[in-house]
Amino acid sequence: MFRDYINNLIDPIPAEYVKNLVRLEHEPDFSFTCIGIALLKPRIENYKGIGGCFTPFGTEEGAVTEFITRYENDSDYPIFCYYTYDTSNEEEVLKLINDSEYEIKDNIGAFLKEKADIKCRAIYHKEKNKAAIFINTKDIRYYHLNASFISLLFPKLFEEKPLEGQDYDVVKACSKPDKDMFVQKIRECVQPYAMEFRRIMLNALLKSLHNDKIEYALREVDQQREYIENVKNTLAEAVKNLKTLSVTYEGLRATEQFDEAEEEFVEYLSTNKAIRAMKMEGSVLTFAVATLLNNYNADVWETFAKRGYIFDGEYMYRHEKIKLLDVFEDIENRKRLLCNIFSETPEFAVKIAGNYRIDMHSEYVSAEREYNYCAADPIFKSYLPNPHLKIFHCLGGYEDRIPEALRKRNYIGAVELCCASAGSVDLDETDQTFRPFIGWLMSTREKVLRRKDGTDMTPEEALIYLIDKEKE
Repeated sequence: MFRDYINNLIDPIPAEYVKNLVRLEHEPDFSFTCIGIALLKPRIENYKGIGGCFTPFGTEEGAVTEFITRYENDSDYPIFCYYTYDTSNEEEVLKLINDSEYEIKDNIGAFLKEKADIKCRAIYHKEKNKAAIFINTKDIRYYHLNASFISLLFPKLFEEKPLEGQDYDVVKACSKPDKDMFVQKIRECVQPYAMEFRRIMLNALLKSLHNDKIEYALREVDQQREYIENVKNTLAEAVKNLKTLSVTYEGLRATEQFDEAEEEFVEYLSTNKAIRAMKMEGSVLTFAVATLLNNYNADVWETFAKRGYIFDGEYMYRHEKIKLLDVFEDIENRKRLLCNIFSETPEFAVKIAGNYRIDMHSEYVSAEREYNYCAADPIFKSYLPNPHLKIFHCLGGYEDRIPEALRKRNYIGAVELCCASAGSVDLDETDQTFRPFIGWLMSTREKVLRRKDGTDMTPEEALIYLIDKEKE
């Protein structure tokens, strides 16, 4: 009575053979299937397997009723059912069996009672090769043991050829404490069928090979049909689009012309001195803007000035501290200059630059990070780059407004928004953009500041001017 499950088919029995056999519903392992092949295949012409079930039931009488009614029809293969149950009404069970065509195999129940004190009842049909075991334990060992009673449960099949030799060894192996003997005896018993099994296995292999080729060919046919259908749909859509585009083309030929708004745009760009290094490539216009920083939040600067931390001299760019001019190592000088640039009534404005690329056809605007302004136009030597563009090529809120102006064919408005973008600095982005910007301011000797009267000065000159003005 081995406890281990026979989880794999025993060589040389192939899976290709077993998958065509009838087996018990919910069969817990391959043990009974292997016994059927070993002992019944030699005794049944065109052996088809063993039908039936392996089923737990609440009561024995319920299991008996289920077996008798479910398997009342004849079949061309043996039927064996193995039922485990919890409780039993002895009188009701006996009445059900006596009223049926089945008989009780007393010696099986007596054997289990004597050897293991297990209540077990076996019934069988002498002529129809149907049998069932009803047992009040779920221990798999007794399922394996009861399989050894196959000749008692199907006596008609063993009339002409009783158990002997290897067959008897298989039955005895069911009572051993481990499965090794059972596996060995099954293997020996089915050796006469090794050639048949190998033939079945090879036939299945070749059949699978042919089926794979056929299925592959069918998939290719289906894929080609799908491709053709997609091509048809694509062609139909392309023809439809062609008609639409042709109508648009003919309409543009008849209506598109150089209008007054475009003439104004040409005049605007031709005379606007703030627009530098202008280039055209198809419908793409690139240019740089030379303007003054005139859009910042003075209230934010006032908060910075009151708290004082903006004057600490720690101005970083790319994780490196910006080296300030010697005169601006003094915190009072930093305060004096910066407060006269970013206050509500500034004395100086920063000369600032931006760069833009406008695709007028696709209505898209972008800026280039680390743009080389001086290479584009020497005038930019005395301009500081807009920090948002230089560090992040970011247009902020202008990124949506400029394309919107282009969609409305407001080309002048789009360029004006670019100029506004160049002259804007967000003081709230303190560490990312504003601190580097004022660091660049206080480290340059170029005339990057413009006084209210239009005079351009270096930051040092502006500081001297402010000091002199304070003395006066």
